[in-house]
Amino acid sequence: MPFDDLSLTDLTEFAKSRGGACLSTEFSGPNEPHRWRCGRNHEFQASPVLLIHGGYWCYVCFPSVSDQSGWDYDEIVLTDPLLHQFHRA
Repeated sequence: MPFDDLSLTDLTEFAKSRGGACLSTEFSGPNEPHRWRCGRNHEFQASPVLLIHGGYWCYVCFPSVSDQSGWDYDEIVLTDPLLHQFHRA
């Protein structure tokens, strides 16, 4: 997906594919922070480039690799359709 052609509709569709929502009311550019909500109702800010190109999503559901709390994939896949396609319990 070329970032020059992104629109608010694209961000909304992307968020839905992750089980969440785009809370921003306008598209401010691919590298600018936008507001999001994941399927577990965590709200966060991130740029479309980071999320779409970088593969990131909610920082609460997916802590950094150095965070010792780990990722609860069995719980996350209940609200994230994209991960549900690939996670096998």
